[in-house]
Amino acid sequence: MTYPLTVEVTDWGTGRHPQVPERGRAVHFSYRTTATAHLPETRVQVAVCAVDSADVVLLCDTVDVYEGVGVPPVETGDSWIGPGAEQGPDLSETARVVLLPDQLLGDGRAGDPKDHDGYVPPRLPTPGDRLSTT
Repeated sequence: MTYPLTVEVTDWGTGRHPQVPERGRAVHFSYRTTATAHLPETRVQVAVCAVDSADVVLLCDTVDVYEGVGVPPVETGDSWIGPGAEQGPDLSETARVVLLPDQLLGDGRAGDPKDHDGYVPPRLPTPGDRLSTT
């Protein structure tokens, strides 16, 4: 069974984040979501990773790509990851921006161990992890 939501990166680039330019480079990316059927979750979150040419993670963060009920139209959005900490990765080495499934939040608390829904989100990749993209 395939989940009825597709999320794709449509554009990306590195540069100084306009709110904290003194912290160095960040990755700005645009994305598009397309739903093909009703989405039972109220929120869908994906992991966004900047990787180098060898698919080694430079930086990852999460972004909410859907918040609502029902079938959303094709929507576009954009976000930033980074800038990293002062001694963080060199994001100018970014070769690709990769999206990974992260969380499907039905009640706003999925992944909270106190709600006993049985779901534990995957570990977010960390700098230095190598992603298998084949």
